[in-house]
Amino acid sequence: MKFRRVILGAVLVSLLAACTDSVDTPPPRPQFPKWQPKQPRPADRDEQAVDAALAALDFCELIDLAAYDRRKGGNPRPVTREPKVKDGRKTCTLYRDGYEDLVYVQDMDPQYTSLRNDGAVVDLGGVKAYQVETRREGMVSGCAITVPVSFRRAVKFELGMSRSKDCGLLRDFATAGAAKLPRDLVYPPGGQDNERVGACADWVSNTKGENCDPATNAQVPTGAELILAAGAADPNVECAVFRDAVKKTFGQDFEPIATQGSCYFVEPRHRLQIEAGATANGGAPGEWLADPNKIYKDHHQVSFSGNPGVTFRSKDDREFSLYVSPLGDLGKVGHVRLRISPQQERGIDDWDRSKSVSVVDAARAHAVMELVMATHFRTPR
Repeated sequence: MKFRRVILGAVLVSLLAACTDSVDTPPPRPQFPKWQPKQPRPADRDEQAVDAALAALDFCELIDLAAYDRRKGGNPRPVTREPKVKDGRKTCTLYRDGYEDLVYVQDMDPQYTSLRNDGAVVDLGGVKAYQVETRREGMVSGCAITVPVSFRRAVKFELGMSRSKDCGLLRDFATAGAAKLPRDLVYPPGGQDNERVGACADWVSNTKGENCDPATNAQVPTGAELILAAGAADPNVECAVFRDAVKKTFGQDFEPIATQGSCYFVEPRHRLQIEAGATANGGAPGEWLADPNKIYKDHHQVSFSGNPGVTFRSKDDREFSLYVSPLGDLGKVGHVRLRISPQQERGIDDWDRSKSVSVVDAARAHAVMELVMATHFRTPR
């Protein structure tokens, strides 16, 4: 009896081993070298020279009293310009009757450099500047104009709390003030005043653009697996997969940029930003359909040119995403994706404006994905 138990145990062990050997071990995910930007970065101005120029500057002289005389109307009350040093930086305020603040001008702290990307580019009589109009409850409640003097430093003009919030009014003061800045401090319209190269200047990201290049015209290989592998190694390939479809559907203003792990399509007004990818890295589309942590909403399983996919939204409606499997299986690793998200329009700080993805833009995203899948993923798998 004992001998039979031993034999039976041996048989069971051998059967379990055979079952283990027969289970398909999933292949390891492909590993690709991390893409790095290749285009040279522009050089900034000499920091010490800029510091010295700003230290020698009389900021009160930048508030032009002739501009005030043109704008004061019939108000005869006297005005004064009061200089101060705040947090180690010069500032000057134009006061009326010694208390009513009308206009500020100040040396901006470098930590606010990223905010320059929020302003609409304006021309102050041949000087490059950025303008932001603040709106609250449908009314203009403020205006600020920033004049860059290096990649990290700027002179900012802003209307005071007690003055009409008219950007046209501030433009008069800023234009007159910019004309008094040394020519080697300001930038001409279209001048390179930040580290970002080309269309990377329109990327909505609080970075210096060190991981961004304008996309190059990469060649798209034939076949789903080759495209996904090429896209994983080079975001320029991902941009090439989507370039024609995005421009045809969303407009010619959208330019592709290559970043580490994604292609983006950006436009000068910042109303909408598009992320695109075709990669063997990352998860399978089915992972977003299952969404075990319930991060998203409105999940739908759909098909694009015969390829299974899934669409969903962020819970705040500020992002709409499409993930498609060009391999014919939502469970297989590798995907083609598109994400669209509305952004704060350059030059307008509107707290009340809805940033949700519109029905029209969602329909356009569907059209882009349909065109991409029909163009690049028709070949047999």
